[in-house]
Amino acid sequence: MYGKANGIKAVFFDLGKVILRFTHDDIVTRLLSRARPEDRIPGELFKYLFDAEDGLCNMYDEGTVSSEGFYEAINGRFPLGVDYEGFVPLWNDIFTENTDVSAIIRQVRARRPVYLLSNVNDLHWEFCKARFPVLSEMDGWVLSYEVKAKKPNPEIYAAALRLAGAKPGETVFIDDLAENTASASRAGIKGITFHGAEALLAELKAIGLVD
Repeated sequence: MYGKANGIKAVFFDLGKVILRFTHDDIVTRLLSRARPEDRIPGELFKYLFDAEDGLCNMYDEGTVSSEGFYEAINGRFPLGVDYEGFVPLWNDIFTENTDVSAIIRQVRARRPVYLLSNVNDLHWEFCKARFPVLSEMDGWVLSYEVKAKKPNPEIYAAALRLAGAKPGETVFIDDLAENTASASRAGIKGITFHGAEALLAELKAIGLVD
């Protein structure tokens, strides 16, 4: 079905831990770096932000809370010792580029349109788009905070297909989480779970998307 890229019209890449490296632990450490010692509770802040079911970042990534409201909620619970203007760089400056993946994106784009499909919030997206040129080179973006749905919600994959003007069987999606590639596969999209640039390159060569 996907042999030698036959019928593939669009390729979607995840952002975090595929194109850009980061860790949630680093975010928590940075946010608490200005707090009073008695307010530095990393385990509790981590859960408050990133719990899979109830973490505040779920709402932020789905666009149901503003950036200022996000800061105010965190600072009200875990005093950060900085105002909103001081919070923004602490929250944002956590990413490094996987340049091997960026090179792959450019190779794929020579043959097919390439898009971003990411669970991401407003502040992170605006920062990353300005910092990493490969993102502006892509043909479009599906961002959870804009479409009000996060992977693995099927709605975000539907938004991706609409953007690309492609059918599920004409689309490839690369993500670091097997849960997300599995949900894409259930929607008929070919999901590739990211295990490093070298393995990804081999998989894309096998289906004819790169040489």
